[in-house]
Amino acid sequence: MKKLSIVLLGLFVSVLFFSGCSNKSSSTAEGGPGKVLGPPGGDLEDYKVVTFFVTGKGLEPENALSKGEAVLMAERAAVADGYRQLVEKIRGVYVDAFMRAGRGTVDYDTIQVHTQSWLRGTEIMEISQGEYGITNVRLRLRINFNNDGMVWWPVGIGQDAKPVAASSSGNSVASGSGP
Repeated sequence: MKKLSIVLLGLFVSVLFFSGCSNKSSSTAEGGPGKVLGPPGGDLEDYKVVTFFVTGKGLEPENALSKGEAVLMAERAAVADGYRQLVEKIRGVYVDAFMRAGRGTVDYDTIQVHTQSWLRGTEIMEISQGEYGITNVRLRLRINFNNDGMVWWPVGIGQDAKPVAASSSGNSVASGSGP
């Protein structure tokens, strides 16, 4: 009998302990299952959208088989250049430089630049053909940031990411153009 009461008391204490660890809330407390719009954190002051603009440039190759192929290749080169510029703005650039000097002169000098990232959601805003076979492509990338403590973190496709209605209130924080 004493063992049974100890087991029941232990079970009761463990149920009380683990019931306080649950972090799931009911969907009716948050506005029902239909509530999908709004910032990820719930507060507008904890949520920002940063918009990056770049202009990529591409040149029609001389060895293209036709004018149409040259235009398509220039457009693709301009888009790739724009992607590169966006990655450099967002993630930064790794620079590896080496210089060898002897007898007061530089014998060998090399600089290698590397950047790498995963881009999602880039929009092509405009494609224009310029003079001398140069194609310009204007790209835009919007990144949602959420304030967690004192740090602004990018919000990706995760459990807490929810779509936000686009507004023209000018909530863009950063913009610029390529070199």
